[in-house]
Amino acid sequence: MRFPYQAELLTGPAPPSLPPGASDRWRPLIPVQVVGPGGVSRHYARAVADPASDDTVFTLDTARRIGAQLRPDTGHRIRWRGQLHPLRFGDVELVLHDGVSVWRWATVVGFSPAPLRYPILGNAGCLQYMDVLFRGADLAVELTTNRSYAGTIT
Repeated sequence: MRFPYQAELLTGPAPPSLPPGASDRWRPLIPVQVVGPGGVSRHYARAVADPASDDTVFTLDTARRIGAQLRPDTGHRIRWRGQLHPLRFGDVELVLHDGVSVWRWATVVGFSPAPLRYPILGNAGCLQYMDVLFRGADLAVELTTNRSYAGTIT
């Protein structure tokens, strides 16, 4: 699967790391669907593909909306903007769709009350099942399932 980076409008002047006059940043934001045990789902047009994140994380509100059953609290936390927030885990299915193929797999993800701007597609739960190529010059991210992927492809 290949997803183009998505533009994020800058608020204020462009930093020196961007070309003069730039009005946006380009980020590896890809659409994802998270499905609860009863089939209720939530679609996100933008989730950040982040290989530096240990876990795949959605907001706690998402767990409620899709009816995800949270596992017992393990004491894990997520640091978001300098603050620690609880991190609870639950079993879900994730779905990626690029207009051609649909990838669907069962996995364990984190849920947190942290005020995340976007869901985080981290290593555990998502990127561990894929080989990911970030094509900076092309402003695209390419995903290929690897041998650990045990989901379906249609």
